[in-house]
Amino acid sequence: MIDSHCHLNFDSLKKNFNIIIDNAKKNNITSILTINTDPDDFFEHYSLISKFNSLYISYGLHPENVSSNKFISKEEILNIVYLNRVIGIGETGLDFYHSKNFIKEQYRNFEEHIEASIECNLPLIIHQRNSENEIIEVLNNYQKNNNLNVVFHCFTGTSKLKTFCLDNDYFISLSGIVTFKNALELREVIKDIPLSSILIETDSPFLSPVPHRGKLNEPSYVKFIAEYLANFFNRPLNEIINITDDNFYKLFSKAIRYNEIF
Repeated sequence: MIDSHCHLNFDSLKKNFNIIIDNAKKNNITSILTINTDPDDFFEHYSLISKFNSLYISYGLHPENVSSNKFISKEEILNIVYLNRVIGIGETGLDFYHSKNFIKEQYRNFEEHIEASIECNLPLIIHQRNSENEIIEVLNNYQKNNNLNVVFHCFTGTSKLKTFCLDNDYFISLSGIVTFKNALELREVIKDIPLSSILIETDSPFLSPVPHRGKLNEPSYVKFIAEYLANFFNRPLNEIINITDDNFYKLFSKAIRYNEIF
């Protein structure tokens, strides 16, 4: 299994880093993609994971961190993505839930990430919150002339966003939210998604899946998401694991495939 989206440099995980990795190995997690959200933290974040063979990292500026004086350029992204552990760009996108103070800056920031992705051919990791239509519009403007590689992380979108993703061969990443009792709308939306379009993630330290909801989340808990989806789609667990693993390496083609973390 692969945790395709977590935040290993957040304090609650970083302070117990070796235990977190050991727990992942015990649950047969073979690779982890940790997501960078602030360029100021990147090199410390990169150093944290660099001694393990199949831990990877993204590079970007989270839309919540954008402000009038906090910005990332295409050139800055392109100067970092040559590093061998950097396999994706973001997370990026638009978030109009937490802040509407810097909407113009968020758009510009998002577009810089997209243009860097096009130039270096690394996939975009997209964060969407109260911005579904706006993100669709932006991506449509670029998709017309470019073959974008995209994953919508922690998917909670409507049927409209699901259809948009499937029409453009974008990936949909499912988190512990899908296991929550109150996630009826999400389960209705995803019930007919082809497995070939799905990734799984924890978004840890947030959003612990059932049976650990309300507790600190960690990459090893991606196991519970895989088990839930096996039951939800009425497919063998090994099939869910193998397909989502293959999907990860199809999207994040720069990653080297290992059988274990060491």
